[in-house]
Order: sequence, then structure tokens, then C-alpha cells
Amino acid sequence: MTAQASSDNLALWRSVRSTLEDLVLPKLPPGFERDSARQLVGLARYALARESAEPVALDSVLPDLLDARDADDAEVMGRAADLLLGRDVDGVSPDRADEVRRHLRDALARDIVEAAPLLETFSGHTPVAASEDAVEVPEAKALTEWFESVLGSSVDLSLSVMVGGHSRRMLNAKVTTGGEVHELIVRIEQGGMFGTEGTSEAEIMKAVAEAGYPAPRVRWIVTDEAVLGQPFFVMDRVAGSPVVEDPAVIDAYVARLAELHAIDPSVAVGGLGPVPETGEAAISAMIDHWLGIYRASVRVRIPLLEDAAEWLRTNLRPTGPVVLVHGDPGPGNFLHVDGEITALTDWELTHYGDAAEDWTYFGAIRARRMHDAATWRSIFADHAGVSYSNEDWLAWEGFNQFKGACVNLTALRIFNDGVSTTPNLLAIGTAVHLRFLNRLTEIVAQLR
Repeated sequence: MTAQASSDNLALWRSVRSTLEDLVLPKLPPGFERDSARQLVGLARYALARESAEPVALDSVLPDLLDARDADDAEVMGRAADLLLGRDVDGVSPDRADEVRRHLRDALARDIVEAAPLLETFSGHTPVAASEDAVEVPEAKALTEWFESVLGSSVDLSLSVMVGGHSRRMLNAKVTTGGEVHELIVRIEQGGMFGTEGTSEAEIMKAVAEAGYPAPRVRWIVTDEAVLGQPFFVMDRVAGSPVVEDPAVIDAYVARLAELHAIDPSVAVGGLGPVPETGEAAISAMIDHWLGIYRASVRVRIPLLEDAAEWLRTNLRPTGPVVLVHGDPGPGNFLHVDGEITALTDWELTHYGDAAEDWTYFGAIRARRMHDAATWRSIFADHAGVSYSNEDWLAWEGFNQFKGACVNLTALRIFNDGVSTTPNLLAIGTAVHLRFLNRLTEIVAQLR
């Protein structure tokens, strides 16, 4: 291409942004398409910020501090991580750890500013009423054939995409056969999003439901990727809304969450394996787990994340016995009818651990827009009888920020690998990840 016929990336992204903002968005009604276009605007603005930003070379400061002037990014960040973890790094005094940590925090602040356009368009934890988007469902033919196979008769299948979380693709399925109508939900994996898989999730749901706890009934678990290209499971659609307007509903949910923590955790061995013998063992296992998830998702180590993990390993302590931790509790992840909790949903992050993990995630992260942490702690004390010292609360919030910083990187891997290329995944893997990492480093600095 000649120089006259080419355009630089800034011009291309400006065209994308202006076309979406000026021509596309004003014509779209509220719904799936408008939300997608809004996310694409954020994507274009993010690309523009990256293209127009003054380059800040990694080798301007960090390699000098780490005696690694000719090293690539992976080696430099690896040496930085080792230094922060207290390991010997050739040619580098351990006294430089604090200076390296400060430099990494400065770089993190710049990254957060650069990724801000994505965060502004990210659809996060705000609960929405159940909706069915009138968009093409490419799984329709394969699912029709599959339902006919498992039910042994012809079916009339109506499918719609469900608006909701990010870990799974969710389809509402109305299956009519032999005069019977089955209202079902198909929950499809997305390339290991959040480091989770559906078989374990479904087995946990079956176990807690059999123990009398409100979880949707699982009908089928399908591990054969030949059907839809990813594993999936099918569960009953439960009546109820995720939108909370009555404070009494929150009180009822808080009591239900406490009941989950009171269930014998051994009911979930089919989905989770043996119960850890001690709270300390459960904490160590989960730190190792989330570290493994993050490391499998990136090419370059993240020193601040490794540093915080080591701090948690040394300082985080159990507040009670090992329990079943939901992992993602709060508004949006339960359904209710007339004040009664009909089901807890989204069990993909459930594991053995400490109840404080659920309460601090609920109060400090998921539902922080509804009330501040102090208000939530008061609600938890009144309706679940749980309370924590300020230090324990902050440390367990730190664990949740660590978990979030790790698992959100799976979205970046999935986006880069082309498994799913929706802008929300890029936002989760960059802007949302950075927000979790920043808060994590703040907590560790405060408690260190």
C-alpha cells in the first residue's frame, strides 16, 4: 500500500468511534444491540488512548533497578517478582524491593488511566430483570437434535439469549414435546472463563439441592464438546427476579447465605473433592489455585500480584471452620418471589473455604453500590449473627481482591485467543483486573 493510500491507526479508530457514537447508537433502542454498540465505543476509545499515549518504556527504570538492561519484559518482570518475594536476584540488593514496588505501583496507576474507557462501558454487577433478547441463537439446530436424542421424541424448541453474567453463555430453552412444556436454562462454558468448569458447578448444585438448599435442579451434564463446541449443563428455570427493591428481601438472602455456611461441606465432595482438614489448608489451597489460574492466562508474571499472594499466605487467618463458600454472593446471584428466596444462582466459584470470604465479597465488592461496608456489616450481624474485626474484614477483602485480579485475567486470554471477542471480556481482563489489583495492593500496603 502506498503512503498516500494508507491511514494511521489513530485515524481509523477515530472513524470507528465517531461512526458508532454519531450514527449507530442514536438509532438503536435499548437492548442487546445498543449495549454491544456502547461497548464498542469504549473499545475504540481504549484503542485511541493506547495509540495516542506517550510510550513509557519498561526499560526506562525497572531494568536498571534489576540489573537486567538487555532482558525482555518476561525476564524483567520475573526478576521483579522474585525480588518482592524475598528471593535472591543476581546483582540486585534486597534493599531495592521497596523502590521496585513503588515503580510498579506508578506503572499500575498509568495502566488504570489508559484502560478507563473500557471500565466506563463495562456492564458489571447491577442486577437486571430476566430478559430474552431477540437475536439469532446459533446453537438452535444442535440443541434441537440433542433434546430429541435425550428425550426420545421430536421437540419444538424456543431459544433466547439470557442477559446476565460473564462466566457462562446462558440460553433460555422452552422445550415442548408430547404435550409437555419444559422451562429450562442451558448453561454453556466459555473456554474456562474465571478458571471454572461446568461439571463441578453442576455437581455442587445437585448436592446442595439434595441437602434441601434452594439451588436450581440440574437435569443433564454434558461434557462432550462435540454437541455445542463447549461443555454445558441444563437446569430447570426457577421462578423469581434478581432485582431487589425491598430491603426485607436482602435480609432473607443474608439469612440464606448463613444457612449455606452451616451445611456440612462434605456434601460437595462429588464436585470439589475431599474437604481440607483445616482452615489454614483451605486458605493455602485457594491461594495456590488462583495463582495457577492467573499464571496460565498470561505470558509475563505480575510482580504485585505475586507479592500480595505471599503476604496473604503469611497473614490471612481462618475466622471459623471450613465451610462451603459460594464465591460470588450478593444481589444479582439469587432469585426471589414475594419476599422468599427461590434459588441461589451462579455457583461456578463455589469452593471450600472461610465464611468471611463470602461476607466480605458481598459487602465490600459486589454490593458496595447499595450500601457502604459498615452498613453491610451491621446487616450481616443483625440477620446472620456474623461479625469480624476490622483487620480480619480488610484482610479477607484483600483475598477477594486477589481472587478477582487473578480470575479476571482469564477473560483477556479468552479474548486474545478468539474464543469470545465481546468487548466486555477485554474490559474484564484489563480495566476490571487492574481495579482489583490496585485495591489489593492498597490493602496489603495498609496492613503490611
